[in-house]
Amino acid sequence: MRVDVGTVKELWRYPVKSMEGSRAEESDIAKTGMIGDRYWALRDESIGELTTVRKMPKLLKYKVSYDRAPGPGDVPPITIELPDGSRVNSADDDVNEKLSAALGKPVTLWPLQPKTSLSHYRLNKPAGAAAMKKQFATRELPDFSSVSWRMMMELAIFATPLGRYHDVYPLHLLTTASLARLKALEPEGDFRVERFRPNLLIETPEGTADFDEFTWVDGKLYIGETILKVVSPTVRCSMPAQPQVEIKKDAKVLRTLEAHTARHLGVNVSVIKPGAIRVGDSVCWEPSSRSALGKRFDAVSSRLRNRAIQGSFKLIDRLVK
Repeated sequence: MRVDVGTVKELWRYPVKSMEGSRAEESDIAKTGMIGDRYWALRDESIGELTTVRKMPKLLKYKVSYDRAPGPGDVPPITIELPDGSRVNSADDDVNEKLSAALGKPVTLWPLQPKTSLSHYRLNKPAGAAAMKKQFATRELPDFSSVSWRMMMELAIFATPLGRYHDVYPLHLLTTASLARLKALEPEGDFRVERFRPNLLIETPEGTADFDEFTWVDGKLYIGETILKVVSPTVRCSMPAQPQVEIKKDAKVLRTLEAHTARHLGVNVSVIKPGAIRVGDSVCWEPSSRSALGKRFDAVSSRLRNRAIQGSFKLIDRLVK
């Protein structure tokens, strides 16, 4: 049975990985995610790998716009506004020189590459437990049970999933109820939506339970003509605490997530049926048909998967020393 869980309040896409996003009134959703989302990325040529805000925090202060509307398989040129107000276009002959000078490191700007370009996506060296602790700004490894072992091992070798510039899954979804709950837990914290970089912000009805989207996992979401699969809660790295355009650094954000959600917020989403999504569309959730016994087995399986993932990261550290 489908349940009405809210409406689409905001749609966001991020033309360049780790740079500022932009809102849209409507967007086409493909199997690979939102059209125009993370079609470009920077490589840090000083280490020879794709970079992110976790390694280059300044990127969050760079504004981006497409020169024309993107389409499936079409990666249009982009214009990047630097923090000093100057602009550079991806088609400029000196684009890499200007970006390198602004960032203080040699970088190159890349459109999305095919999954067969292994060297483009490969990390300079495999990421083990130490790298993951640094990435998530934690003393202990976070709970990775929300992600498959296979995907986590791919991300130990490659900067992003092959053929995509997303961190893990094609789409990220967040609810207004969760943001409001975080603000209630830490009134002095800055929990505006831009910090968490969702593709979809869902306006949930008044009285919605705390972090209700966590209960949507394994179910389906029906939005307009699009059908989405809620795969897992989203484990958060250090990015939400970083400064952005008109947003200051706020360590209270991560402390609140650590204390109340085990560093999770929002959900990872895959696409079952592509289609268009518009602001104002109703959102209906259909629970998973799995039995109670199956769900109990899933809980045990998640704990075992997390142990396997954490053990694999520790093994990587021992092997690469």
